[in-house]
Amino acid sequence: MLLNYEELSPVKKVVEVEIPAADVDAALRAVTSEFARNAKIPGFRPGKTPPEVVRSRFSKEIAEEALNRLLPDSFRDAVVSKGLTPVGDPRLLERVDILFEGQPIKYRAEFEVKPEITLREYRGLEIDEQKVEITEADVDAMIERIREQASSYRPESERGAETDDFVMIDIASSGEGFEPKSESGHVRIGEETPLPELHEAIRGKKVGEQGSFEKTYDDSATNDVYRGKRVRHDVTVTEIRVQEKPEVTDDFARSFGGWESVAEMREKIRADIVKHREAEAVRARKSQIGEKLLQSHHFDVPDVLVEEEIEKSLQNYARFLASQGVDVEKAELDWNKMHEEFRPEAVKRVRRSLVLEAIARAENLAATDTEVDAEIRRAATENQREFADVKHRLKHEGGYESLRLSLSQEKALDLILREAKTIPAGAA
Repeated sequence: MLLNYEELSPVKKVVEVEIPAADVDAALRAVTSEFARNAKIPGFRPGKTPPEVVRSRFSKEIAEEALNRLLPDSFRDAVVSKGLTPVGDPRLLERVDILFEGQPIKYRAEFEVKPEITLREYRGLEIDEQKVEITEADVDAMIERIREQASSYRPESERGAETDDFVMIDIASSGEGFEPKSESGHVRIGEETPLPELHEAIRGKKVGEQGSFEKTYDDSATNDVYRGKRVRHDVTVTEIRVQEKPEVTDDFARSFGGWESVAEMREKIRADIVKHREAEAVRARKSQIGEKLLQSHHFDVPDVLVEEEIEKSLQNYARFLASQGVDVEKAELDWNKMHEEFRPEAVKRVRRSLVLEAIARAENLAATDTEVDAEIRRAATENQREFADVKHRLKHEGGYESLRLSLSQEKALDLILREAKTIPAGAA
């Protein structure tokens, strides 16, 4: 039963709860009975061990299991009686680790709840207009990227290396204070590089010819062996390859995009660019709306939600590093520092989602099961997973209702976007 209730802040609460002796005794009996059915004690047949023997043999384990059942149930009953919905797990303010038959238990627990939000005006927000403009140069640039991807590379042995050639090299480096080293690699002449001297050293050189240069490295050098030293690099050209891009013809359009002609290719590419930039414009408008909602709504946020958001950011960053070939386990990363660096943005995301949740509730924009399932099906197809497996996992792990909440928030954001007033960028 609830003995006392304290409000430490709009989001942080404390309850003092007493579990009656009768409930303690019932839990101890139930757990003892379960242990007796499974206990293997010399001198007794399975399931026939007297309760007092079982209680004596497994007293600590029985007390722990009974307590693990009593605390969550009693805490839930206490907060429900106050009409509260906690977020995250409660924190016991003192240890409760022993049960005595015939005696009640008292404990105090601190927990957090979502804040009560007084909604400010969210209809008719003014946001900057996001113009979507496409030029022929945009289409040309996309076609050029396709030509790059479709290029072939022929070996060149008659002339020296020129701008835009791909050149394979062997490079030997030497200097005072470190062992000479040799390595192989490739460069594209004329490409932006932190070592332009290398390009000039091999420009005009044929296969088998050598160039050299010296460079004094400062403390910003990526290779720490070279920092503060003057290094000589001897470079041998081992191969030259010339890029040959396909001509933009109807055959090219059919071969690399399935288009019937260059005209159709340009039309489809233009449409794809428009679609992409329109999506970017929508994201920019939604971002503006999010910032305006934060400016007009001020409230405390539960630490537990902020910590969850930071943890997501850290996990995403770790996955990104892994995708770049970084061994996260071995990398010397200051996770505590990054944790604090991610906090301000995490707080903003939590506040924004709580406002949208409140708007969705006020507008009755709850996502239906059909809508949630459709989103799961889309994600499952995109990741080549079985819909039933993904849905079962989400149901089991609690992600199904989290997805429903996220879709409801997105509905609220769409509503605000539809009713927003767009003004020319820079207008007062």
